[in-house]
Amino acid sequence: MGIIDPKSDLQEQHAGDNSTQVIIKEVNFAGITESQARDICKAECAIAIQNWAFQAGMISEARIQKLEDKVIPKMLEHDKQLTIFGDPSFQILLRKAQISAASTERESDYDVLADLLLHRAEQNDNRERRLGISKAIEIVDQLDEKALIGLSMVFAVAKFRPIAEDLETGLKILNDFYTKIINDTELPIGESWLEHLDLLSAIRIVPKGFSSFKKIEDFIPSQLNSFFQCGLKNDSEELKAIKEDFNRLHIPTTCFKPHPLKTDHTILQVSNNINNIIITQSSEGKITSWTPLSPDQKEIVQKAVNLMKKIDIKDQEMLSAFWIKWNSFDKLKKIHFWWNSLPTYFVITPIGQALANAYIHGKDSRAPYLI
Repeated sequence: MGIIDPKSDLQEQHAGDNSTQVIIKEVNFAGITESQARDICKAECAIAIQNWAFQAGMISEARIQKLEDKVIPKMLEHDKQLTIFGDPSFQILLRKAQISAASTERESDYDVLADLLLHRAEQNDNRERRLGISKAIEIVDQLDEKALIGLSMVFAVAKFRPIAEDLETGLKILNDFYTKIINDTELPIGESWLEHLDLLSAIRIVPKGFSSFKKIEDFIPSQLNSFFQCGLKNDSEELKAIKEDFNRLHIPTTCFKPHPLKTDHTILQVSNNINNIIITQSSEGKITSWTPLSPDQKEIVQKAVNLMKKIDIKDQEMLSAFWIKWNSFDKLKKIHFWWNSLPTYFVITPIGQALANAYIHGKDSRAPYLI
């Protein structure tokens, strides 16, 4: 037994005398086949390379083909109808991506361009995001790889949170995620990579003295504040009374866990929204039934949530234990010291956001696009 969170085709108007008749049609677009999408790619490629010398054209076609082979599968996964290929603005952007692809020999650039085009398809109605993506596509071939990784890492640390109740699981998720982003390379140090990104308008460097990045110790606890719940002492009367109430109302006590950051304390691992909580029955590792909480059960669980899940990100015992756990993970430890050594403050522009999102999504397709 356990307790979990369940998480007409033609319309016509007839005009009167001396007036203009207007016929309004709704066009049902059946979509584009993969073969037609590839024909569009080849047509745009022909336009892109028409003025290049023969030898350059041959090299360019081979590189553009690599981009096409990465773009089509991603687009099919997003929309099997490939409707975006019928959009003239997308076709123009595709041509820009092909020019960028033709200008680079790096395999990783084709991945970034493909994910930028996918991002453009997903943000078809968002003009502001579309502009950033369009400008990002124009500079992919000029990007230093380490600078892109550094940019993506800053974006990831600032924006992404693990979805996990358990601290150890949450930190492992982050460590694995950062490992994919770093991709067996050394993170950039010094200021040259920042100046490079600033020249490409992916970031805006703020003059020294005006602002600076917070040390990682000053903002990570607030980002991961769910891991800093106070809980209750193991021998406290409050915890004893809550467990008795759980047993009396047949609420599983498996949601009580040893506190990962505070010795001799217990935490409560359930959703803060008690309407999302259900009680499950399991057999041979499989859930066989689930039941919503009754009103009486909800009252007791809410009482426990109010009492045990108070957050205190300034508790020194928890903070010390948290950073010991954080630094026990190889990549988290590396990020800890790298972040604190960033030499100057900068703002990531929409161009930089598009690049970071595309790079990160290319390394982990489950990562959502964020701003």
